Amino acid sequence: MKTTIVDDQLYGALEAAARRSGRQVPEVVNEALTSWLADAAMDDAERDLIEEARVEATEQGGVEFEAFFDDLDRNRN
Repeated sequence: MKTTIVDDQLYGALEAAARRSGRQVPEVVNEALTSWLADAAMDDAERDLIEEARVEATEQGGVEFEAFFDDLDRNRN
């Protein structure tokens, strides 16, 4: 078990939310951190997939989003 410092106002809100849900603060904190870490891992995985797709598209002759729309806008005028 580790100790961390939490803002008093935030901790008060945490205690109230835990009490409303009938759970203990550590349980709520562990659930929240687990969820946050899973989201962060998903974000990293998605960034990697997006970058792989961008590289593949460029290799196949695709252009960057901004360049495409800048060119489209220039050709419209």
